[in-house]
Amino acid sequence: MSRHFMNGVFDMHVHSHPDVAPRKADDIDLARAAAEAGMGGLLLKAHHGSTVERAYLTEKIVPNIRVFGGVVLNYPVGGLNPHAVDIYVRLGAKEVWMPTLSAEYMIAYQKAHVSAEDRLAFHKAHGVSPIIPKDIAQPGDPWPWSRNGHGISVFDERGKLVQEVWNILEILAASDAILGTGHLSVPETYAVVEAAQQMGVKRILVTHPEYMAPLSVEEQIFLARRGVFFERCFVGATKFSKAVQGDLPFDVFVRNIREVGIESTVLGTDFGQAKNEHPVIGMEDYLQRLHQAGFSESEIECMGTKTPAVLLNIS
Repeated sequence: MSRHFMNGVFDMHVHSHPDVAPRKADDIDLARAAAEAGMGGLLLKAHHGSTVERAYLTEKIVPNIRVFGGVVLNYPVGGLNPHAVDIYVRLGAKEVWMPTLSAEYMIAYQKAHVSAEDRLAFHKAHGVSPIIPKDIAQPGDPWPWSRNGHGISVFDERGKLVQEVWNILEILAASDAILGTGHLSVPETYAVVEAAQQMGVKRILVTHPEYMAPLSVEEQIFLARRGVFFERCFVGATKFSKAVQGDLPFDVFVRNIREVGIESTVLGTDFGQAKNEHPVIGMEDYLQRLHQAGFSESEIECMGTKTPAVLLNIS
């Protein structure tokens, strides 16, 4: 497949520096590489908070590329914080993600299923602080992502959505921003999606449904029929996602796209890890493998260019 397949493609999930985690490239170098490859745009993501301001400045500096930002509702921004959502949406956030590294589901999953050695490596790769405040963190906790060993759930003790989630969804419903589901559990994802649609949120994007909290094909089809989109991230087919239920056969992605639908899929690399290949090279590899798996140029254009433009409200 020639490089012209990269023309206009958006990476809807990519990490860059500055970050508390080591990254492959900074915002400007990443944007320049993407522009040189003919890509249409990038959606920058940082687990520690906002990329909105960074994206604005990067787009001003680097020509021929669109650069967007968002905010992740982990502990560093106060967790499920409607005040932060209000500010960043008004500043131009294109996506607001539910908790990721601070999600209670993720923290509990890793404690139960990931070896201590692999957890330590994962946390080091995601910027765990060597300074742990004794009154709010326990030895070995992934501070600043956890608080005394606990993460953030969207449920209260009765299994109902906490009020802050409703407040956040109200803000999103009045905007054109995307709601990203982050690293919530499957029941939490269902509850948030249902509430978001009840509140009138226009754009809902399930974050990498193949890994962290994998959704079955049947679950994805159910949500797709309700107008939900799926962000399928290439890193899930690499060893770098092993600690979050990734390192999957690429056939899993091919099957899910074919069975759930081209139209509900957008592409992201979730690359940017310092030891991984460059995100732009990663996107080239991703498109190449999709093409080899039988996806046509028009299908790749739909997933990589047209649907992202709709979700980003730039079509």
